Amino acid sequence: MVKRALLLGAAVFSLLASPAAHAQTAPEAHLLARLNEIRTQGVTCPGSGRRPVAGALSDSVPHAQAARLQSGYMAASGQVTHTGQGGSTVRVRAASTGVNATSVTEIVYMGLGLDPEQAMRWWLGSAAHCYWMTEGRYTHAGTSIVQGARGTAYVIVLSSQPR
Repeated sequence: MVKRALLLGAAVFSLLASPAAHAQTAPEAHLLARLNEIRTQGVTCPGSGRRPVAGALSDSVPHAQAARLQSGYMAASGQVTHTGQGGSTVRVRAASTGVNATSVTEIVYMGLGLDPEQAMRWWLGSAAHCYWMTEGRYTHAGTSIVQGARGTAYVIVLSSQPR
């Protein structure tokens, strides 16, 4: 168990330490652009109906780094979860990368292959995910997509205006 935790920790550290961890990939940029398109046009979510139009989210490196922590953990562990390495929460992960906001949340998805649209369709079909990703109080976001042997993890970390 300790060996597995060390391997996961090393994998996450290598993701964050690499220069690519700070450069957004085309699929990650597409994911945020697609979310902003949905937010600025409005959408009907299951369970809550038509959501009000919300402003576009500002792309944020610290948010993307927090998302990378969770997507790296999910891809390495094969788990779809909001609980991260060592039991961390999204708020702890976001704070560790410099996000300081009153409201912080994340949406997660795990699939096969690289298909950001598949993740977006799943989120839009989920009452909770659709609601929170279109919540108007959120103003900043970062995305991360990590492909692993057990699947491809998609994570978006969203927050309100920084304090």
